[in-house]
Amino acid sequence: MKNYMIFDNGGKTTDRFTIIKVETGDVFGASEHPSEPGGIGRWCGNIIEHKIVLYGAGWRQRLPSKRIIEAEIENYVNNARLDPEWLGTEIELQSLPEAIQNYIADLDIDKDAGPPSKARIATIGDFSRNTKARTSH
Repeated sequence: MKNYMIFDNGGKTTDRFTIIKVETGDVFGASEHPSEPGGIGRWCGNIIEHKIVLYGAGWRQRLPSKRIIEAEIENYVNNARLDPEWLGTEIELQSLPEAIQNYIADLDIDKDAGPPSKARIATIGDFSRNTKARTSH
């Protein structure tokens, strides 16, 4: 199974390549040399953003089921294939320039591996105080 779907608009825009991560629905735009000064290589959004539902206090998000995510990604890709003027034509990873292949390989590296820091966890109040459930010896 492919990890990425790549579309090439032939240089009509500076972000010539549209890269879709099939597993998550993340969409990236990249120029021919994304790592060089003046190059473009950035996250553009997610295909399923419009399906994410807020619930509870408003800051918690509930992702749609995997089946819905897969259907949304398939719909997006099919629309891109039907209208080559939109994102361009689909191309294979192996036919890309080496700079783009390296950029795509770097997308799979998890730079934030490990537990999140306290600053990145949303909480209300201080939960570090001693409680009855906590015993101190």
